[in-house]
Amino acid sequence: MFGLFKKKKPRTMLDEFNDMVVKMYRPLVKNNHDISDAKILEIVQAVMRVFKEASERRGENISGESLSKIASKFVVVYDTVGEEFYLEHLKYEVNLYLESGLREDYK
Repeated sequence: MFGLFKKKKPRTMLDEFNDMVVKMYRPLVKNNHDISDAKILEIVQAVMRVFKEASERRGENISGESLSKIASKFVVVYDTVGEEFYLEHLKYEVNLYLESGLREDYK
């Protein structure tokens, strides 16, 4: 009951940006509509972060457009086959990138 009197935390530009990111990737979720906005955001951020870190290790720079394509594919992977496979596939793809460079369909 006392929670009703708590002041709402003001929304920030980051909140607005995160909402926009989720809105952009949400249409890719076709199978598991229970995936939360927070989970979609987590997937997108994690995928972009690990590929960005890998690109720095290779002395390269992956464009924002490519990072977005990669994140899109991983949102679909998560939606289609679940978290365990998503995590394994992410490790595999990052290692493949480190060894061989960026796949053509990610460019």
